[in-house]
Amino acid sequence: MKTTDILIFGGGASGLAAAVTAKRIAPNYHVTILEHGKRVGKKLLATGNGRCNLGNVHFPCKDAYSGTVVALLPEIDARTEDTKNFFRSMGLLCRQDAEGRLYPRSNQASTVLDALRLSCCSYGVDIICDCEIQSLKKSKDTFLIETSLGTFLAYTVICTPGGVAAPQTGSDGSLFSLLKVFGHSFTKMTPALVGMEAESKELKILKGVRIAAAVSACSSNGTQLFTERGEVQFNEHSLSGICVMNLSAKCNHQNPAYLSLNLLPEYTAEQISALLWELYAARTDWKLEDFLTALFPKKAGFALLRYAGIHLPQDAPVHQLTPMDIEKLTRCCQNWRFTVTGRGDWKEAQVTCGGIPLCEIDTSLQSVYAKGLFFAGEILDIHGICGGYNLDWAWHSGQYAVNHTVKYLKERGGN
Repeated sequence: MKTTDILIFGGGASGLAAAVTAKRIAPNYHVTILEHGKRVGKKLLATGNGRCNLGNVHFPCKDAYSGTVVALLPEIDARTEDTKNFFRSMGLLCRQDAEGRLYPRSNQASTVLDALRLSCCSYGVDIICDCEIQSLKKSKDTFLIETSLGTFLAYTVICTPGGVAAPQTGSDGSLFSLLKVFGHSFTKMTPALVGMEAESKELKILKGVRIAAAVSACSSNGTQLFTERGEVQFNEHSLSGICVMNLSAKCNHQNPAYLSLNLLPEYTAEQISALLWELYAARTDWKLEDFLTALFPKKAGFALLRYAGIHLPQDAPVHQLTPMDIEKLTRCCQNWRFTVTGRGDWKEAQVTCGGIPLCEIDTSLQSVYAKGLFFAGEILDIHGICGGYNLDWAWHSGQYAVNHTVKYLKERGGN
Protein backbone atom coordinates (compact mmCIF):
# COMPACT_ATOMS: atom_id res chain seq x y z
CA MET A 1 0.00 0.00 0.00
CA LYS A 2 1.28 3.45 -0.99
CA THR A 3 0.44 6.40 1.27
CA THR A 4 0.16 10.01 0.14
CA ASP A 5 -1.06 13.27 1.63
CA ILE A 6 -2.75 14.56 -1.51
CA LEU A 7 -3.91 12.21 -4.24
CA ILE A 8 -4.98 13.85 -7.50
CA PHE A 9 -7.22 11.94 -9.90
CA GLY A 10 -6.29 13.06 -13.41
CA GLY A 11 -3.21 14.64 -14.94
CA GLY A 12 -5.00 17.26 -17.02
CA ALA A 13 -4.79 21.04 -16.73
CA SER A 14 -6.46 21.46 -13.33
CA GLY A 15 -4.71 18.41 -11.85
CA LEU A 16 -1.26 19.60 -12.88
CA ALA A 17 -2.00 23.14 -11.63
CA ALA A 18 -3.11 21.68 -8.29
CA ALA A 19 0.04 19.55 -7.99
CA VAL A 20 2.40 22.46 -8.71
CA THR A 21 0.57 24.72 -6.25
CA ALA A 22 0.50 22.04 -3.55
CA LYS A 23 4.28 21.63 -3.54
CA ARG A 24 4.84 25.37 -3.53
CA ILE A 25 2.71 26.05 -0.46
CA ALA A 26 3.35 22.76 1.36
CA PRO A 27 6.65 21.28 0.12
CA ASN A 28 6.69 18.62 2.83
CA TYR A 29 3.43 17.06 1.71
CA HIS A 30 3.56 14.00 -0.51
CA VAL A 31 1.59 14.67 -3.72
CA THR A 32 0.63 11.96 -6.20
CA ILE A 33 -1.14 12.18 -9.57
CA LEU A 34 -2.93 9.13 -10.93
CA GLU A 35 -3.51 9.37 -14.69
CA HIS A 36 -5.26 6.63 -16.64
CA GLY A 37 -3.68 7.68 -19.94
CA LYS A 38 -0.20 6.90 -21.14
CA ARG A 39 0.92 10.45 -20.35
CA VAL A 40 -0.42 13.56 -18.66
CA GLY A 41 -1.85 16.59 -20.47
CA LYS A 42 -2.92 14.97 -23.74
CA LYS A 43 -5.99 17.20 -24.12
CA LEU A 44 -3.89 20.27 -23.38
CA LEU A 45 -1.75 19.60 -26.45
CA ALA A 46 -4.80 19.88 -28.72
CA THR A 47 -6.02 23.28 -27.49
CA GLY A 48 -5.84 26.38 -29.65
CA ASN A 49 -5.02 24.29 -32.73
CA GLY A 50 -1.79 23.28 -31.05
CA ARG A 51 -0.93 26.82 -29.92
CA CYS A 52 -2.73 26.54 -26.56
CA ASN A 53 -5.06 29.44 -25.83
CA LEU A 54 -4.27 29.09 -22.13
CA GLY A 55 -6.29 31.95 -20.67
CA ASN A 56 -7.98 35.30 -21.11
CA VAL A 57 -7.19 38.61 -19.42
CA HIS A 58 -10.93 39.17 -18.92
CA PHE A 59 -11.26 36.21 -16.53
CA PRO A 60 -13.51 35.81 -14.54
CA CYS A 61 -16.08 37.52 -16.79
CA LYS A 62 -19.37 35.95 -15.67
CA ASP A 63 -20.93 36.42 -19.10
CA ALA A 64 -18.35 33.99 -20.47
CA TYR A 65 -19.50 31.12 -18.22
CA SER A 66 -22.58 28.98 -17.64
CA GLY A 67 -23.45 26.47 -14.91
CA THR A 68 -24.30 26.52 -11.22
CA VAL A 69 -20.68 26.81 -10.04
CA VAL A 70 -20.36 30.23 -11.75
CA ALA A 71 -21.45 31.72 -8.39
CA LEU A 72 -17.99 30.89 -6.94
CA LEU A 73 -15.95 32.65 -9.64
CA PRO A 74 -15.35 35.98 -7.83
CA GLU A 75 -14.10 34.23 -4.67
CA ILE A 76 -11.87 31.85 -6.62
CA ASP A 77 -10.40 34.68 -8.71
CA ALA A 78 -9.66 36.76 -5.62
CA ARG A 79 -7.71 33.97 -3.93
CA THR A 80 -5.63 32.57 -6.79
CA GLU A 81 -2.76 33.71 -8.96
CA ASP A 82 -3.63 35.08 -12.40
CA THR A 83 -2.70 32.92 -15.36
CA LYS A 84 0.12 35.15 -16.67
CA ASN A 85 1.93 35.17 -13.34
CA PHE A 86 1.20 31.53 -12.61
CA PHE A 87 3.03 30.48 -15.76
CA ARG A 88 5.71 33.15 -15.52
CA SER A 89 6.71 31.64 -12.18
CA MET A 90 7.48 28.48 -14.17
CA GLY A 91 9.55 30.41 -16.72
CA LEU A 92 6.85 30.52 -19.40
CA LEU A 93 5.97 33.88 -20.94
CA CYS A 94 2.58 34.69 -22.45
CA ARG A 95 1.49 36.98 -25.25
CA GLN A 96 -1.92 38.61 -25.48
CA ASP A 97 -3.96 39.16 -28.64
CA ALA A 98 -6.40 42.00 -29.35
CA GLU A 99 -9.33 40.14 -27.77
CA GLY A 100 -7.49 39.35 -24.55
CA ARG A 101 -6.67 35.73 -25.35
CA LEU A 102 -3.42 34.46 -23.88
CA TYR A 103 -0.96 32.20 -25.69
CA PRO A 104 2.56 31.00 -24.86
CA ARG A 105 5.12 33.17 -26.64
CA SER A 106 6.46 30.00 -28.23
CA ASN A 107 3.04 29.48 -29.87
CA GLN A 108 3.32 25.78 -28.98
CA ALA A 109 1.04 23.92 -26.58
CA SER A 110 3.87 21.53 -25.77
CA THR A 111 5.75 24.29 -23.93
CA VAL A 112 2.75 24.82 -21.63
CA LEU A 113 2.59 21.13 -20.80
CA ASP A 114 6.36 20.97 -20.33
CA ALA A 115 6.25 23.90 -17.88
CA LEU A 116 3.70 22.06 -15.75
CA ARG A 117 5.15 18.58 -16.14
CA LEU A 118 8.76 19.54 -15.48
CA SER A 119 7.74 21.73 -12.53
CA CYS A 120 5.96 18.71 -11.03
CA CYS A 121 9.10 16.62 -11.54
CA SER A 122 11.37 19.22 -9.97
CA TYR A 123 9.06 19.51 -6.95
CA GLY A 124 8.98 15.76 -6.46
CA VAL A 125 5.36 15.09 -7.44
CA ASP A 126 4.77 11.41 -8.17
CA ILE A 127 3.09 11.03 -11.56
CA ILE A 128 1.74 7.54 -12.20
CA CYS A 129 0.30 6.89 -15.66
CA ASP A 130 -1.61 3.93 -17.13
CA CYS A 131 -3.40 3.69 -13.80
CA GLU A 132 -7.11 2.80 -13.70
CA ILE A 133 -9.03 3.66 -10.53
CA GLN A 134 -11.25 0.73 -9.61
CA SER A 135 -12.82 1.73 -6.30
CA LEU A 136 -12.87 4.65 -3.88
CA LYS A 137 -13.75 4.31 -0.20
CA LYS A 138 -13.54 6.60 2.82
CA SER A 139 -12.67 5.35 6.30
CA LYS A 140 -12.60 7.94 9.08
CA ASP A 141 -10.00 10.50 7.95
CA THR A 142 -8.48 8.56 5.05
CA PHE A 143 -9.40 7.37 1.58
CA LEU A 144 -8.66 3.89 0.29
CA ILE A 145 -8.22 3.71 -3.46
CA GLU A 146 -7.93 0.44 -5.35
CA THR A 147 -6.27 0.79 -8.75
CA SER A 148 -4.88 -1.39 -11.52
CA LEU A 149 -1.42 -0.65 -10.11
CA GLY A 150 -2.15 -1.38 -6.47
CA THR A 151 -3.74 0.22 -3.42
CA PHE A 152 -3.29 3.81 -2.28
CA LEU A 153 -4.06 5.35 1.10
CA ALA A 154 -4.66 9.11 0.88
CA TYR A 155 -5.46 11.72 3.50
CA THR A 156 -7.10 13.93 0.88
CA VAL A 157 -8.27 13.48 -2.70
CA ILE A 158 -8.68 16.09 -5.45
CA CYS A 159 -10.83 14.93 -8.38
CA THR A 160 -9.71 16.50 -11.65
CA PRO A 161 -10.61 13.87 -14.26
CA GLY A 162 -12.14 16.30 -16.74
CA GLY A 163 -15.56 15.82 -18.27
CA VAL A 164 -16.83 13.75 -21.17
CA ALA A 165 -15.77 15.94 -24.09
CA ALA A 166 -13.02 14.70 -26.42
CA PRO A 167 -12.86 11.17 -24.95
CA GLN A 168 -10.03 10.35 -27.37
CA THR A 169 -7.80 12.54 -25.17
CA GLY A 170 -8.69 10.68 -21.98
CA SER A 171 -11.74 12.59 -20.68
CA ASP A 172 -14.23 9.76 -20.78
CA GLY A 173 -16.19 10.09 -17.51
CA SER A 174 -14.97 6.71 -16.26
CA LEU A 175 -14.54 8.04 -12.70
CA PHE A 176 -18.06 9.43 -12.38
CA SER A 177 -19.74 6.21 -11.27
CA LEU A 178 -17.27 5.82 -8.38
CA LEU A 179 -18.26 9.21 -6.97
CA LYS A 180 -21.90 8.18 -6.76
CA VAL A 181 -20.89 5.98 -3.79
CA PHE A 182 -20.62 9.19 -1.74
CA GLY A 183 -23.97 10.49 -2.96
CA HIS A 184 -22.73 12.73 -5.75
CA SER A 185 -24.85 13.28 -8.83
CA PHE A 186 -24.30 15.10 -12.09
CA THR A 187 -26.45 17.62 -13.87
CA LYS A 188 -27.38 16.69 -17.42
CA MET A 189 -24.22 16.59 -19.51
CA THR A 190 -24.19 17.66 -23.16
CA PRO A 191 -21.41 18.51 -25.64
CA ALA A 192 -20.44 22.20 -25.67
CA LEU A 193 -18.14 24.30 -27.83
CA VAL A 194 -19.26 22.17 -30.72
CA GLY A 195 -20.92 22.76 -34.09
CA MET A 196 -24.68 22.76 -34.58
CA GLU A 197 -26.24 20.16 -36.84
CA ALA A 198 -28.70 21.80 -39.21
CA GLU A 199 -31.24 21.08 -41.91
CA SER A 200 -31.21 23.20 -45.05
CA LYS A 201 -31.13 22.37 -48.74
CA GLU A 202 -28.62 25.21 -49.18
CA LEU A 203 -25.98 23.49 -47.03
CA LYS A 204 -24.78 21.29 -49.89
CA ILE A 205 -24.04 24.43 -51.89
CA LEU A 206 -22.38 26.08 -48.89
CA LYS A 207 -20.08 23.19 -47.91
CA GLY A 208 -16.59 24.58 -47.24
CA VAL A 209 -17.68 28.25 -47.27
CA ARG A 210 -16.74 30.65 -44.44
CA ILE A 211 -18.64 33.88 -43.95
CA ALA A 212 -18.75 36.61 -41.29
CA ALA A 213 -22.13 37.11 -39.62
CA ALA A 214 -24.02 37.91 -36.44
CA VAL A 215 -25.54 34.56 -35.49
CA SER A 216 -28.57 34.35 -33.20
CA ALA A 217 -29.81 31.21 -31.48
CA CYS A 218 -33.61 31.44 -31.54
CA SER A 219 -36.45 29.57 -29.87
CA SER A 220 -39.39 28.12 -31.79
CA ASN A 221 -41.44 31.28 -31.15
CA GLY A 222 -38.71 33.47 -32.65
CA THR A 223 -37.19 34.76 -29.41
CA GLN A 224 -33.47 35.50 -29.72
CA LEU A 225 -31.75 33.54 -26.94
CA PHE A 226 -28.15 34.58 -27.57
CA THR A 227 -26.22 36.32 -30.34
CA GLU A 228 -22.56 35.94 -31.28
CA ARG A 229 -20.54 37.57 -34.04
CA GLY A 230 -17.79 35.84 -35.97
CA GLU A 231 -16.96 33.59 -38.87
CA VAL A 232 -19.43 30.82 -39.68
CA GLN A 233 -18.06 27.66 -41.25
CA PHE A 234 -20.51 25.63 -43.34
CA ASN A 235 -20.38 21.86 -43.59
CA GLU A 236 -22.73 19.58 -45.48
CA HIS A 237 -24.90 18.92 -42.44
CA SER A 238 -23.83 21.52 -39.86
CA LEU A 239 -22.67 25.03 -39.03
CA SER A 240 -19.51 25.61 -37.04
CA GLY A 241 -16.99 28.34 -36.22
CA ILE A 242 -16.21 30.02 -32.90
CA CYS A 243 -19.46 32.04 -32.87
CA VAL A 244 -21.58 28.91 -33.37
CA MET A 245 -19.58 26.93 -30.80
CA ASN A 246 -20.05 29.72 -28.28
CA LEU A 247 -23.80 29.52 -28.86
CA SER A 248 -23.67 25.78 -28.15
CA ALA A 249 -22.11 26.62 -24.78
CA LYS A 250 -24.49 29.44 -23.94
CA CYS A 251 -27.57 27.42 -24.84
CA ASN A 252 -26.55 24.80 -22.25
CA HIS A 253 -28.66 21.67 -22.60
CA GLN A 254 -31.35 23.09 -24.87
CA ASN A 255 -30.78 23.25 -28.60
CA PRO A 256 -32.25 26.36 -30.26
CA ALA A 257 -34.98 25.79 -32.83
CA TYR A 258 -32.96 27.58 -35.48
CA LEU A 259 -29.93 29.77 -36.09
CA SER A 260 -30.53 33.12 -37.74
CA LEU A 261 -27.64 34.67 -39.66
CA ASN A 262 -27.46 38.42 -40.18
CA LEU A 263 -24.87 38.68 -42.94
CA LEU A 264 -24.68 42.49 -42.81
CA PRO A 265 -25.20 43.39 -39.13
CA GLU A 266 -23.62 46.79 -39.56
CA TYR A 267 -26.40 47.89 -41.95
CA THR A 268 -30.11 48.64 -41.48
CA ALA A 269 -32.71 47.07 -43.77
CA GLU A 270 -32.99 50.36 -45.69
CA GLN A 271 -29.23 50.51 -46.18
CA ILE A 272 -29.08 46.89 -47.37
CA SER A 273 -31.85 47.54 -49.87
CA ALA A 274 -30.01 50.61 -51.17
CA LEU A 275 -26.79 48.62 -51.43
CA LEU A 276 -28.48 45.84 -53.41
CA TRP A 277 -30.00 48.37 -55.82
CA GLU A 278 -26.55 49.94 -56.22
CA LEU A 279 -25.14 46.52 -57.15
CA TYR A 280 -28.11 45.97 -59.45
CA ALA A 281 -27.29 49.17 -61.36
CA ALA A 282 -23.56 48.45 -61.56
CA ARG A 283 -23.97 44.79 -62.57
CA THR A 284 -27.24 44.81 -64.47
CA ASP A 285 -25.83 42.79 -67.41
CA TRP A 286 -23.72 40.43 -65.26
CA LYS A 287 -24.65 36.84 -64.61
CA LEU A 288 -26.79 36.29 -61.55
CA GLU A 289 -24.17 34.02 -59.96
CA ASP A 290 -21.84 37.04 -59.79
CA PHE A 291 -24.42 39.54 -58.49
CA LEU A 292 -23.49 39.31 -54.77
CA THR A 293 -19.76 38.60 -55.01
CA ALA A 294 -19.00 42.14 -53.82
CA LEU A 295 -20.56 41.20 -50.47
CA PHE A 296 -20.23 37.44 -50.00
CA PRO A 297 -18.31 34.43 -51.31
CA LYS A 298 -19.75 33.33 -54.65
CA LYS A 299 -21.31 30.11 -53.33
CA ALA A 300 -22.87 31.95 -50.39
CA GLY A 301 -24.37 34.60 -52.64
CA PHE A 302 -25.96 32.05 -54.93
CA ALA A 303 -27.23 29.95 -51.98
CA LEU A 304 -28.80 33.10 -50.55
CA LEU A 305 -30.64 33.72 -53.82
CA ARG A 306 -32.02 30.19 -53.66
CA TYR A 307 -33.05 30.64 -50.00
CA ALA A 308 -34.89 33.83 -50.99
CA GLY A 309 -36.92 31.82 -53.49
CA ILE A 310 -35.22 33.30 -56.56
CA HIS A 311 -34.81 30.37 -58.94
CA LEU A 312 -33.53 32.08 -62.07
CA PRO A 313 -30.66 30.24 -63.83
CA GLN A 314 -27.14 31.04 -62.64
CA ASP A 315 -26.32 32.61 -65.99
CA ALA A 316 -29.47 34.75 -66.12
CA PRO A 317 -28.72 38.50 -66.31
CA VAL A 318 -29.06 40.49 -63.10
CA HIS A 319 -31.66 42.81 -64.67
CA GLN A 320 -34.18 39.97 -64.56
CA LEU A 321 -34.46 40.45 -60.78
CA THR A 322 -37.69 42.19 -59.76
CA PRO A 323 -38.22 44.78 -57.00
CA MET A 324 -39.90 41.99 -55.00
CA ASP A 325 -36.75 39.87 -55.42
CA ILE A 326 -34.61 42.70 -54.02
CA GLU A 327 -37.02 43.08 -51.11
CA LYS A 328 -36.84 39.34 -50.34
CA LEU A 329 -33.03 39.39 -50.58
CA THR A 330 -32.90 42.31 -48.15
CA ARG A 331 -34.89 40.36 -45.56
CA CYS A 332 -32.84 37.21 -46.09
CA CYS A 333 -29.55 39.07 -45.64
CA GLN A 334 -30.72 39.91 -42.12
CA ASN A 335 -32.45 36.65 -41.28
CA TRP A 336 -31.04 33.59 -43.04
CA ARG A 337 -32.44 30.69 -41.03
CA PHE A 338 -31.04 27.20 -40.51
CA THR A 339 -33.19 24.71 -38.60
CA VAL A 340 -31.16 23.09 -35.79
CA THR A 341 -31.50 19.31 -35.58
CA GLY A 342 -28.88 18.68 -32.88
CA ARG A 343 -25.29 19.36 -31.94
CA GLY A 344 -22.00 17.65 -32.66
CA ASP A 345 -21.00 14.57 -30.67
CA TRP A 346 -18.61 14.19 -27.75
CA LYS A 347 -15.62 13.51 -29.99
CA GLU A 348 -16.05 16.91 -31.62
CA ALA A 349 -16.82 18.84 -28.43
CA GLN A 350 -14.16 20.88 -26.65
CA VAL A 351 -15.85 20.97 -23.25
CA THR A 352 -18.62 19.40 -21.18
CA CYS A 353 -21.79 21.27 -20.30
CA GLY A 354 -22.90 19.98 -16.88
CA GLY A 355 -21.22 18.18 -14.01
CA ILE A 356 -21.25 18.14 -10.21
CA PRO A 357 -23.61 20.97 -9.15
CA LEU A 358 -22.98 23.77 -6.68
CA CYS A 359 -25.33 22.24 -4.10
CA GLU A 360 -22.98 19.26 -3.67
CA ILE A 361 -19.81 21.25 -2.87
CA ASP A 362 -19.00 23.94 -0.35
CA THR A 363 -17.26 27.25 -1.06
CA SER A 364 -13.86 25.53 -0.84
CA LEU A 365 -14.78 23.11 -3.68
CA GLN A 366 -14.99 20.34 -1.09
CA SER A 367 -17.63 17.61 -1.22
CA VAL A 368 -20.51 18.15 1.20
CA TYR A 369 -20.77 14.37 1.52
CA ALA A 370 -17.13 13.35 2.09
CA LYS A 371 -14.76 15.67 3.93
CA GLY A 372 -11.31 15.72 2.41
CA LEU A 373 -12.65 15.14 -1.11
CA PHE A 374 -12.18 18.19 -3.34
CA PHE A 375 -12.96 18.95 -6.99
CA ALA A 376 -11.51 21.16 -9.71
CA GLY A 377 -11.82 21.66 -13.44
CA GLU A 378 -14.33 20.35 -15.94
CA ILE A 379 -15.94 17.77 -13.64
CA LEU A 380 -17.83 20.63 -11.96
CA ASP A 381 -20.98 22.20 -13.40
CA ILE A 382 -19.33 25.15 -15.12
CA HIS A 383 -18.12 25.76 -18.64
CA GLY A 384 -17.00 28.77 -20.65
CA ILE A 385 -17.08 30.07 -24.20
CA CYS A 386 -14.07 29.97 -26.53
CA GLY A 387 -11.17 32.28 -25.82
CA GLY A 388 -9.19 30.59 -23.05
CA TYR A 389 -11.92 30.72 -20.41
CA ASN A 390 -12.09 26.98 -19.85
CA LEU A 391 -8.35 26.63 -19.27
CA ASP A 392 -8.45 29.70 -17.03
CA TRP A 393 -11.05 27.88 -14.95
CA ALA A 394 -8.78 24.82 -14.83
CA TRP A 395 -5.73 26.76 -13.53
CA HIS A 396 -7.69 28.82 -11.01
CA SER A 397 -9.88 26.01 -9.69
CA GLY A 398 -6.86 23.73 -9.38
CA GLN A 399 -5.00 26.33 -7.32
CA TYR A 400 -8.05 27.13 -5.24
CA ALA A 401 -8.96 23.52 -4.46
CA VAL A 402 -5.44 22.63 -3.36
CA ASN A 403 -5.15 25.76 -1.20
CA HIS A 404 -8.14 24.50 0.76
CA THR A 405 -6.87 20.92 0.68
CA VAL A 406 -3.65 22.00 2.39
CA LYS A 407 -5.62 24.06 4.88
CA TYR A 408 -7.79 20.99 5.61
CA LEU A 409 -4.70 18.85 6.24
CA LYS A 410 -3.05 21.41 8.49
CA GLU A 411 -6.17 21.79 10.57
CA ARG A 412 -5.99 18.04 11.16
CA GLY A 413 -2.45 18.10 12.42
CA GLY A 414 -0.45 17.85 9.19
CA ASN A 415 2.97 19.48 8.77
